Amino acid sequence: MKTGERFTRDAWFEIGLQLLATEGEKALTIDRLCQTAERTKGSFYHHFKSHDEFVTALLAYWQFEYTNRIIARVEQLEDLSDRRRELDRLAASVDSRLERAIRRWSGVDERVQFTLKQVDEQRIQYLAKLIRELGQPTEEMAYELAVIEYAAFVGLQQLFPEAESQWIERLIHRVTQLTSSEK
Repeated sequence: MKTGERFTRDAWFEIGLQLLATEGEKALTIDRLCQTAERTKGSFYHHFKSHDEFVTALLAYWQFEYTNRIIARVEQLEDLSDRRRELDRLAASVDSRLERAIRRWSGVDERVQFTLKQVDEQRIQYLAKLIRELGQPTEEMAYELAVIEYAAFVGLQQLFPEAESQWIERLIHRVTQLTSSEK
């Protein structure tokens, strides 16, 4: 960011997510955020009344950017198969360090746990909707397949944190093939 440019709320969120992904939730102190942003506490407090407000807004930002925005991008495609491929591609490109950090953090913070449950359910519901639209005969089966696929995705993030997104995408595609072969 150029000197003199206004530092936005989103810029604070991006720094927060970067710190969370690389150093964990303990790095999300106002001092550490300001140091990383090269901004004063006054700049922080211009956007947020408190650290709690920042954390709540950061979680909403994460949910929007890493779930709502992805779903919106996928929904722009008309062809269902293209939607499915794009969802797999975008899911594989998500920073697994951030996803793992959020999951760890949810074990010690109820706000994070609540948001993570919402995000997980939103992602599963969207995947189930897409599976149903692609021809799965029942909502129950589509939901169960979505749970299996999402669990595989989360498991891949946990087991292979350094894996390249292309490999993760290929494995997600394999899981998709397995779950869609039997209707």
